[in-house]
Amino acid sequence: MFRKPFGWTIALAGLTAAVLAGFSVLAATGPTDPPGQPAEACAKSTGSFKQLAMIDNETDGSFQCLGVLLDGGAIKAIRVETHRFASAARRKETEQVKVEEFSQAVIESSRGAVLDGVPGHDAIILRGHFSDASDRLQLVTTFLYNGFTSEYRSCQMTLDHTPGAGWHLVNGRDQTISHIMVKTREIPLIGTFGIANLEGACT
Repeated sequence: MFRKPFGWTIALAGLTAAVLAGFSVLAATGPTDPPGQPAEACAKSTGSFKQLAMIDNETDGSFQCLGVLLDGGAIKAIRVETHRFASAARRKETEQVKVEEFSQAVIESSRGAVLDGVPGHDAIILRGHFSDASDRLQLVTTFLYNGFTSEYRSCQMTLDHTPGAGWHLVNGRDQTISHIMVKTREIPLIGTFGIANLEGACT
């Protein structure tokens, strides 16, 4: 992985750095970036896969592609494709991709699907309940708001199915979600210590 943990943050902020090392890096952008083409966006939907939304990290330039795996139109799993880079410039030649599939059992578990974070310190979590008979599935997105106090906040999203459009994400204002921006909280000289909001989802 290309992420650079805040070693000095660990000394200054203790557990906070460990909690947020999974999604915080020192962004290095500008003319020193290596030459190359920017990485492509998320893959297009297919008959067995529906792309729902891109999740952007404003700090390090990484992004995730959030989608669902389908079987006969029914959701069987949630798929997350994580793209990380050596810098926020998103150069294709420095890209590393990790694909994770979260089954119905994981999404419905007490812990849920961990979309970002480090082992034992979850930063973004997705939970919900599947129902083959429903065209609206309720999801709860939880994010680490304050790494010092381990305070989490959450909001509700809905997986909605409509004729023609198929499955899509909807926020609490009944707006279709195609892009989510992870807005982080930072302290000068210390760095990132939490997530302020998931714009687009928790609007």
